[in-house]
Amino acid sequence: MTDSEVAVGVTHVADDTMKMTGCGSCGMYMILEGAPGKSFVCMKCRLIELMEEKIRGLEMQVESLVEFRKGFEQIMEQRHEVSEGKSSDLQMEAGLGNSEGRLGEESGQWKHVTKRTRQRKRRASEGEIELQNRFAELENEEGAQQVVTEGDRARKKRRAVSPIGKGEELMEITPNMSPRRIQDGLKRITRENGNGKNLQPEGTGDRLENSTVTRKRQVYVIGDSLLRRIDRPVTRADPENRRVCCLPGAKIRDVDLRLKRILKGAGKNPLIILHVGTNDTARFSLESIKGDYVRLGRTLKETEAQVIFSGILPVPREGQQRCDKIMTINRWLRQWCYKEGFGMYGHWEAFMDRGQFSRDGLHLSREGNRLLGWRLAQLIKRALN
Repeated sequence: MTDSEVAVGVTHVADDTMKMTGCGSCGMYMILEGAPGKSFVCMKCRLIELMEEKIRGLEMQVESLVEFRKGFEQIMEQRHEVSEGKSSDLQMEAGLGNSEGRLGEESGQWKHVTKRTRQRKRRASEGEIELQNRFAELENEEGAQQVVTEGDRARKKRRAVSPIGKGEELMEITPNMSPRRIQDGLKRITRENGNGKNLQPEGTGDRLENSTVTRKRQVYVIGDSLLRRIDRPVTRADPENRRVCCLPGAKIRDVDLRLKRILKGAGKNPLIILHVGTNDTARFSLESIKGDYVRLGRTLKETEAQVIFSGILPVPREGQQRCDKIMTINRWLRQWCYKEGFGMYGHWEAFMDRGQFSRDGLHLSREGNRLLGWRLAQLIKRALN
C-alpha cells in the first residue's frame, strides 16, 4: 500500500468523526465531533435568545411602571381639584360674611357728631378699688434668700458624705450619664487633685465589667482562586466585619472540609457567600458535583447562617461542551438553592466579554476582578439591609 492510499484512508476516518452541522436558527455551519442533535443551535443564538427574553421582561416592567405613573397622576389631579374647590367655597363664604358685616354696620342708626363731643375718660367707680401690696418685693427677696441658703446646706451635706476631701470639686452623677463618662470624670478629678484614692461610685465598676458591646454581623466570602484581588472592594465598607477567604485550586469538597475552621468565631447569624465549582466541572461528572453541593449544604445548615451561592463563571478557553455543562449546573444550583432555602446569584451574562479574563482563559483579569468584587459588594449590601 502506498503513502497516498494511507493518507486517503486517514482523511475518510476524520470525515467520519468530524461532521459539518448547520445551526437551526442562524443557518451558519460548524464542524463538530460526532452526530449532533436534529435541532442544533449555536452558542451565539442561545445568547441572543436569552437577551430577547430579558428585553421582553424589561419592556413589561416599563409598561407597568408607565401605567402606575398615569394612575398616580390622575389621583393627584383629582385631589388637587377637590382641594381647589374647597378653598374657593371657603373664600366665597368669607366674602359673603364680610359683606354682610359691612352692610350691618352701614345700616345702623345715624349719630349726630359736633366739634365739642369728645371721648371722656372712664373713671373707676367707687366700688372698683385697686389693691396693691407695697411689701411684695421684700417678701420675694426673702424667699429667694431662703431658697439659696437651703441649696447651700444641701450641697454642704453632700460634700460631707462624699469621700472627696476638702478643696475638691464634686462631680454630680445624673441617671443619664454613661458608665464610661462617669469613669473618665472620676479619673480626671483624681489626676487634678494628685491623690491616688479611688473615687469611683459604688456599683459603677460592676456595670462597666458586665456591659456587653453589640457586634455587627460577620460576612465571609469563601471560594477558589477566582476571588483573588477582590478583598478591597468587598471589605471597604466594613473591614472589621468582612473577610475574603481565597483557596486556590479548591473544589467543593475542600470548602466543605475547611468551612467549620474558617467560620470559627463568626458570631450569630453570619452572612456566607460561596463561589466554588469551577474546578469541579473540569474533572467530575454532573452527578458527582450535585452530590458535593448537597453535602456542603448539610454542613452549612449546621452553622445557622444566611447562605448565598455565587454562580459558576464561563471558561473561555474550553469548548462548547464545557460551557453547556456549566450552564446545566447553574440551572440545577438555582433550583436546589430555592428548595433548600439558600440564595443564588448568577454572573453568566455579566462575564461574556473575553477581555474580562486573563490570557489563560480561566482566571479573571484586573477588569474582571474589579467587576466581580463590585457585584459581590452590592450583593452584601442588599443582603444586610
